[in-house]
Amino acid sequence: MKEALKPFQKIIVAYDDSLAARDALSVGIELCKQFGVPLQTITVIEPPPAYTGLVLAVDPGIAQSLESDRRRSYEGLMQIAVAEARLHSVDVTGHLVEAEEVDGIISFLRAARADLLVIGLQQHSFHVARLWSTVASLEEKAPCSILAVHAMPRKEKQ
Repeated sequence: MKEALKPFQKIIVAYDDSLAARDALSVGIELCKQFGVPLQTITVIEPPPAYTGLVLAVDPGIAQSLESDRRRSYEGLMQIAVAEARLHSVDVTGHLVEAEEVDGIISFLRAARADLLVIGLQQHSFHVARLWSTVASLEEKAPCSILAVHAMPRKEKQ
């Protein structure tokens, strides 16, 4: 008897430092376990803020130090995602992409020939317009299916 076709063979989780991204990672891990496929994570290193140019003009050493710290921070995020997947016995590869958020994700999805992108959504965000702009752009441009995961409610400490 033939093995049933797996609906998703290349699952990508977009991972950042948000609680919603952590929940999306958990969902991605569970899907990979269910389908018996490896997981890939993508962490986008967005261009530095505009004020970095001013810092560079004042002291190039400080600018290099800030950039180095920023890159280490993104690498740490990627390592957290990889470690979490491995903790759950999922074969995982983490990727860092330097680009604008949407363009970086779309380019990566195309290059990876992804079947599914799992992203996190925060229900209450101070950046609602940006969030929906990002989601709408991904939905419009993505070459694969998208699963948007709402952040799970967290209990407040009493």
